[in-house]
Amino acid sequence: MSAWLDIALLIVGSIALWCVGTVVFDGVHWVLHGMLRSRWRAIRALAWPHAVHHEWLDRSLHTRWENQTRNVWCHLVPEYLTQAAFTGLASFVLPRAVVLGCLTLQTVVFLALLSYKGLDINHREIEMLDAYPPSWLAYPAYHALHHVYPDGYFSAYGKLVDWVVGGGTYLRGRRFALHGARTPFGQALRDAIEREGVGAIVAVDTVDREALRVADVLVLCDPSAPEAPLVETFVNSTRSRQLPPEVWSVHAGPEDALARHYYRDVRVLYRTIVVPPSAGLNEETAQSAARRALFFIRRGFNYVPTALGPGAVGALRDFRRFRRTAAAPPAGVPRIRTRAELRTAPSPVPAAGGA
Repeated sequence: MSAWLDIALLIVGSIALWCVGTVVFDGVHWVLHGMLRSRWRAIRALAWPHAVHHEWLDRSLHTRWENQTRNVWCHLVPEYLTQAAFTGLASFVLPRAVVLGCLTLQTVVFLALLSYKGLDINHREIEMLDAYPPSWLAYPAYHALHHVYPDGYFSAYGKLVDWVVGGGTYLRGRRFALHGARTPFGQALRDAIEREGVGAIVAVDTVDREALRVADVLVLCDPSAPEAPLVETFVNSTRSRQLPPEVWSVHAGPEDALARHYYRDVRVLYRTIVVPPSAGLNEETAQSAARRALFFIRRGFNYVPTALGPGAVGALRDFRRFRRTAAAPPAGVPRIRTRAELRTAPSPVPAAGGA
């Protein structure tokens, strides 16, 4: 019995060390991108091998096979050596058997990646990307966005590094459409977004199909405005786009059935921002709430509270209430499994009074 227990502990310890190694590499990954932006040529040169990886799977999520061999030597091999070096250092504090078990697992994964020519689940050509599901895990649809926006979405398996460095989204240069931004929170959120260096911000007072067609992110600032017509028009106006549209929607409370539906809707990357009326926001407190909201959005949160400090416990309680809320999709909206199905699915838009 003791032998079986030792084997179980060895396996668990090896897998746990492997998981920690992936997080360490995510941190190295973030540092490499910082080096690529350095003003010093020598520092950029040190990080150049990683730039080859992004030339291999480019911003259009297409594989450049002429860079295949360079991707192996400049990305796969350094990644393996980095994780192996970390595991080797762990031998100073962990049992040798655990370290050898982890090295074996890392080597098996490395050989598997070589056999797939680097085309693992995180690195494949994608014609139409689905919205990634909310999770602490970095799903392939999440990491794919890193190749579109190399200065964001750094995590490969778990989002810990992105939570720390604020890499869970990318804002600079993206086009925003704001609806109902005359509220105190809406005005404060617009100011906060502008400071991020976004590409353009357009005010949308009605269901403006043309403005929504060119927008990357739709922000619904007024919780009293009908949400479904705007979101569905946005989804349908961008149905042929490679990347999923993104919606930030302000709600007065967590128990919103429509928000619960969009939260896991594969058609749209959706964030619900909870700003309770009891907050009684004025200009100053609205700015604080907007900064908190952007803090969580930059870390990739799909449920975005605006209360911290003494309100943190309440925010966690509200999140549980949100997760327990039954989802209610808009009437007439087709159920699809992937965004690719939008090409042939009907495109109804709920009536203006729909919820």
